[in-house]
Amino acid sequence: MTTDADVIIAGAGPAGTIAAYELAIRGVSVLILEKSQFPRYKVCGAGLTYKILREIPFDASPVFETQISNVIFSSGFRDIFTRTSSDPLIYCTMRDKFDAFLLAKAVEAGARVIYGEKVGEVQQQKDYATVVTRSGSFHSQLVIGADGASSSVARSSGLRENMMPGLAWEAEVLVDPAVLKACSQTLFLDWGAFPGGYGWVFPKGDHLSIGVGGPAALSKWMMTYYREMLKYLEEGTWIQSFKSGLLKANSEFQIPDSGFNILGTTSLKSWPIPVRVKKSRFHHGRVLVAGDAGGLTDPLTGEGIYYAVRSGKLAAAACCEYLEAQSPSLNSYTEAVNDELMTELLEANRIKFLFNTAPLKIHRFVCNSDRAWRAFGKVLRGERWYADVRFGFGQWKFLWGLTCYISKWISDYREKRFSKNGFTGK
Repeated sequence: MTTDADVIIAGAGPAGTIAAYELAIRGVSVLILEKSQFPRYKVCGAGLTYKILREIPFDASPVFETQISNVIFSSGFRDIFTRTSSDPLIYCTMRDKFDAFLLAKAVEAGARVIYGEKVGEVQQQKDYATVVTRSGSFHSQLVIGADGASSSVARSSGLRENMMPGLAWEAEVLVDPAVLKACSQTLFLDWGAFPGGYGWVFPKGDHLSIGVGGPAALSKWMMTYYREMLKYLEEGTWIQSFKSGLLKANSEFQIPDSGFNILGTTSLKSWPIPVRVKKSRFHHGRVLVAGDAGGLTDPLTGEGIYYAVRSGKLAAAACCEYLEAQSPSLNSYTEAVNDELMTELLEANRIKFLFNTAPLKIHRFVCNSDRAWRAFGKVLRGERWYADVRFGFGQWKFLWGLTCYISKWISDYREKRFSKNGFTGK
C-alpha cells in the first residue's frame, strides 16, 4: 500500500499544528486534513500564558494583541477587588490569528495541508491506517486525532472514554474605544456564582472577548449568567475597585469613569469543553488523540491551549520513536500523557471541588492574602503546578486526600441542587 504520508493529522488547531511542526522538522512526511478554510473563528478566550509560550518551539509574539497585568475579581458580581502583577500574567490574541500562525509555521517546516476535508473515521489495517473523509480516503502509517471536542478520530478509535462534558459561551463585543484602552491590560474574572461556573473578559486589540463556562449539566442557566455579566460590566460597579487597585500599584493607566458602553456583538457562540476525569488510553493501535480530542482540558478554568500544545509535542515524539523503530508501539504516548498531563488535570479537578465547596472563602483569601495572590499568579503563568497546591497545607497536607473526597461530595450535591433551582437559591 502506498501511503499519502508517514503521519496524517486530523485538525489544524494547536495540538495538530505543533505535532506537525515537530514531525516535519525531523524529516517525517506529514499531511494535515482540516475541515475548515483558514483563518476560521474559534470560541476561546485565547489567553497565552508563560507555560504555553514556553512549549511553543518558536516566537509567538507576532500574534499578541494585549498584555494582561491586572485582574478584577468578583464572586457572583459582588465582593469586587483588583490585583496587579509586576510581571505579565497573560498575552491575549484571537484564535483565528493564533491558529493560522501555528499552521503557517508547520507548513514552513514541510507539512502539507488540505482544507475542506472533514475526517469521518479511521480504519486500521495490519501495516497502515486509512483516514476516511467526505471526499475519499488517505493512507498513512500513523494518525494523530487533533480534531477537537467532537473528534471523529477519537470516536471511531474507541478513545472517548472517561469524559465529562463542559460548555462555554463566548461573544466578541465592541465597546467604547476609550474604555477599551483603559482596560487593555485587565482581565475580568467572576467565579463562584454557581458550581464549576466562571465568567471572563479578555481585552483584545479592538474589542472584548466576553464568555461564561461551566458544566454542561448546568447549560440552561448559562445565558442568564451571561446577561448578568453584561449588566455588571455596563453598570460599572467594578470601577471603584479598579481605581483603588491601580492606585495602590502606583499605576499610570487611564482609569474609566463609567462602565462599558456596549456598541455591538459580532459573534455569540457556544462550544463544548471535554474534560477527561480518569487516566485512560490515549492511543489505540496506530492512532493517537491529542488536545481537546483527548479531553485534555483544565476542569478548573476550561483552558486547553497548553494541554493541546504539550500533547501535540508528546504525540510527535512517540510517532518518531515508532517510525524510527525505537519503540514497537505507541504505549509511550499514553504513559507520558497520563504521567504528566493527567496527573496535573486530576489535581485541578480536586481543586475545583475545593473551590465549589467554599468559593467565597477562597475568593476573599485571594483578596486579603498577598501570599495567595502570588500563588494564584504563579499557577496562572505556569511557574507552579496544581500538584504543588497541597503543600500549602503544610503539616496538614496528609489530610489533602480526605479533604478533596469530602469536597467532591459537597460539590456534586451543590451542582445537582443548582441544576434544579438555578440562581433562585430555593
